[in-house]
Amino acid sequence: MNLLSILMLAVLWVFPVSAYALADNAMPLNELSVQIDPRDSSIKGVSRISLPAGQSAKINLTGIEVTAVSVGDRALAVGPGTESFIFTPDSAEDILKIEFRAGYRPLPEVNNSDNPGAIKGNHIGPEGILLTDNWYPAVDGASLHRLTAVLPSGFEAISEADEVRVRELAGNSREFLFVFQHPLRNLTLIAGRYKVEMERHGDIEILTYFYAEDSGLSKTYREFTGKYLDMYEKYLGEYPYRRFAAVENFLSAGYSFPTFTLLGKDILKMPFIPETSLGHEVLHQWFGNLVYTDNKSGNWSEGLTTYLADHRYEELKDKGWDYRKQLLISFGSYVASEKDFPLRSFSGREDRVSAAIGYGKSAMVFHMLRRMVGEEVFFSSLRKFVEKYRFRAASWSDIRDVFESGYGRDLEWFFKQWVEESGVPELEINNLELKYAGAKAVVSFNVDQKGKNYKLFLPVAVQLREGEVRKVITIEKEPSTHVEVEIEAEDTPVSLIIDDNYELFRKLSGEEFPPVVSRLLGDDKKIFVVPQDKADLYAELSRFLEGEGYTEKKEQEVSYEDIRNYSLLIPGIETSIAKRLLGKLEEQTSDFYLLTRENPINKKGVITVVGSRVPSELTGYMQKITHYGKYGNLAFRANKNILKTVDETERGIRTVISENTSGVEIPRLTDIYGVIEKAAGKDIIYVGEGHDKFEHHRMQLQVIKGLYKKYKKIAIGMEMFQKPSQQALDDYIAGKTDEKTFLKKSEYFKQWGYDYNLYREILLFARAYKIPVIALNIPKKLVSKVSKEGLRALTTDELREVPEYYDITDMGYYERLKDSFEKHARAKEMNFDFFYEAQVLWDESMARNLDEFVSKNPEYKVVVLAGEGHMTFGSGIPKRAFRLNKREYTIILNAGDVEKDIADFVLLPSPVSLPESPKLGVLMKDEDKKVIINQFTPDSRAKQAGLRENDIILSLDDTPVESVDDMRIFLLSKKKGDEIRVKVLRERFLLGPGEREFKVIL
Repeated sequence: MNLLSILMLAVLWVFPVSAYALADNAMPLNELSVQIDPRDSSIKGVSRISLPAGQSAKINLTGIEVTAVSVGDRALAVGPGTESFIFTPDSAEDILKIEFRAGYRPLPEVNNSDNPGAIKGNHIGPEGILLTDNWYPAVDGASLHRLTAVLPSGFEAISEADEVRVRELAGNSREFLFVFQHPLRNLTLIAGRYKVEMERHGDIEILTYFYAEDSGLSKTYREFTGKYLDMYEKYLGEYPYRRFAAVENFLSAGYSFPTFTLLGKDILKMPFIPETSLGHEVLHQWFGNLVYTDNKSGNWSEGLTTYLADHRYEELKDKGWDYRKQLLISFGSYVASEKDFPLRSFSGREDRVSAAIGYGKSAMVFHMLRRMVGEEVFFSSLRKFVEKYRFRAASWSDIRDVFESGYGRDLEWFFKQWVEESGVPELEINNLELKYAGAKAVVSFNVDQKGKNYKLFLPVAVQLREGEVRKVITIEKEPSTHVEVEIEAEDTPVSLIIDDNYELFRKLSGEEFPPVVSRLLGDDKKIFVVPQDKADLYAELSRFLEGEGYTEKKEQEVSYEDIRNYSLLIPGIETSIAKRLLGKLEEQTSDFYLLTRENPINKKGVITVVGSRVPSELTGYMQKITHYGKYGNLAFRANKNILKTVDETERGIRTVISENTSGVEIPRLTDIYGVIEKAAGKDIIYVGEGHDKFEHHRMQLQVIKGLYKKYKKIAIGMEMFQKPSQQALDDYIAGKTDEKTFLKKSEYFKQWGYDYNLYREILLFARAYKIPVIALNIPKKLVSKVSKEGLRALTTDELREVPEYYDITDMGYYERLKDSFEKHARAKEMNFDFFYEAQVLWDESMARNLDEFVSKNPEYKVVVLAGEGHMTFGSGIPKRAFRLNKREYTIILNAGDVEKDIADFVLLPSPVSLPESPKLGVLMKDEDKKVIINQFTPDSRAKQAGLRENDIILSLDDTPVESVDDMRIFLLSKKKGDEIRVKVLRERFLLGPGEREFKVIL
């Protein structure tokens, strides 16, 4: 009896026909019997194909040599080289018999650095058998299979099977019978000289097919497989098969097949594979092997498997955000806009670009879907999806249908935006502002999309001095890329952070994008810099890099334009160009090192420096780095990795709202919160200012809030208000009057003149918490008179308004004032002695007014707000107030030179723009309760609206105007872009004055 007859008897003995008839009577059946000879790399066999009644099928013959074709006793003519034909049986009993043979020489070990781990083709040799692609007569589409294979003794074989039966045959051979009653689109056969080990996990057999030298890994792989099966049965439902095997491949390639996974020999030994990649392959038993991908509409399974495997394992360690960031880094590194394509066009990984899209972007899409629909809907929908499409091809549209059913909402926009279209959202934060409204801080900003517009659920966090506020902002796709956002907070906002957990598929900002190997590999414009006079030394590396897309240039030929437009690969930290661009780099002692830095001239590119003790080994190491794309710094010793790090970058799109201002406590450094903590022990806290520096007033407010939080009984002394306005202040703080009344009664604009917005937040906070405010200043007319005529020019009535005592003996103060005075442009027109007297009068008056409050309210701490000139070295108010009441004080200055004894603390706040009130663009004069336009500023909005010089302004939005102050108060509540109505009285030729009304856009 010949071997083929023996095989057929075995098939009939093992596989009763009824078993398959019961499985699916509407499915084609392909009964295969093959014999493999590894010595001459050959296979020969017979395929018997049965079709359900009334069906035809396309038979694929690609990759094999057909020796005979028949149906029953009737031979069919199939010419040499025929790749396919249509089989149409006359009856259900007709069986197509195809005898075939093929030879598959061993595949070379090709290191495809652009698509590592991918090897196509079939292989038969003494070291092993790999049959995955067009190796047998196949029915187009899914069909049932019966496979019997005969191999030499010593080989263990595996194919898609719920059960494998083995018989020893005469002639030193073995027969393998594979039982699998589920349809397949493709059949696989793997064999090698394996050691097979098995354990049961409930009703499932878990096996390893490892070479003897690696069998020590078997227990670990079997244990982890059991954990993964439990995990995914919980998420997705019952495991669809009765066995799962991890199989070692004699090549470096790895694949997943129903009931087993093939792991490359080098990959298998990596210690992290059982905890990562193995679970990915187990999950493919559901996605890709149980539910097939409809590649015509896009391969969804790789992204979903990546998301629920590799990403999920990091998520369980609270590192999901980091994994998602790595996906965005890979996309940003490899996918230039001209290379991008939609997910519906992804069929499989062919290079780094397709991997970044089909695995990375797809995983992010499933993450966004999960975030949108919620945990329960997400996983219940996946279970329904698996159940509905078991052993069927499913598309992105099918996924959408299932999720719409579970979610109860239309998801067309979501799948159209993320699956049907290419592109990546690019976000910008603009017009960030911080305002205070009483006790609340209000952060406002704009979110702008650059280029294409997306609908997004944008995670936003405002970090506070203590705690944070988190929100999700919905950005609609239409009508604009511009979205205005406001967020309220109780504490001091420090920074605004967009998507710090990487919930969105988006383009990383420059501050988030670290200099990593993938950016070098993914850059289409990269130069290999050949060090001067060392071309021969790097000739082998140069040839390799040429094939990897590098342009080669000698060091002396690299121009500024090259550096500005290219990434650079430089061998050796001592290369002159590396020194000029990156400075002195730390000496490396490893066998191979790689250091990646931002290109200081080309922000899109990187500069990578590599080196080896043996330059001839650089090529081999450069081939390895494709597996380390997410790192920026690498080192190897004895061919083993000993260092892999990445420079830390921002987490999320971050924008500073208010600086955590540094300060100096002489002689120790601290920050503003340390300053507040230490200053709080004193009775009087002086906080200096440059009157027009908004950041100084922000620091004052922070000090006030910090002290109020600790003590409650505090008061605020303000240089900005004169003593006669104390009642107006008291009434406003108590809530008896509104802001408009307060400003009019205090005559703020006449007496002080600086933009009220500089102080408004402080007064709103004081009003919110009923914190007393002390008007410290002396009437301006008195100081002005003394500065022009001296102290002796004051009348008897005027002298009653000034302090009884004032000290002019502080010569240090005198000299400092004189030095400042002499630098003034009008110094020659003024008398310094009068100026000095006026300054002392000013200081002494404020010290006296402060002392009056402290004497009546000894339980209060007072924060004094005044110009820094009144505080430096304690010479202005502090020493004079101490002379009066002996109360301990501390001095905090904002900016300025740090000198011995100048203050107790010096803060260094960053500049903050003042949210100024809008202006009409007119210069006005008060005249008998009339406000007359005197002239216009350049680009005046009022002039553009039609107003003229000498117009008398009667009202603004029907609010009567009797003084310039009325106009300033009215404009406080307005913002740029508002439209107001301005009513004026205008003199008309011959007709006399008449009223006119104009609309002005501020």
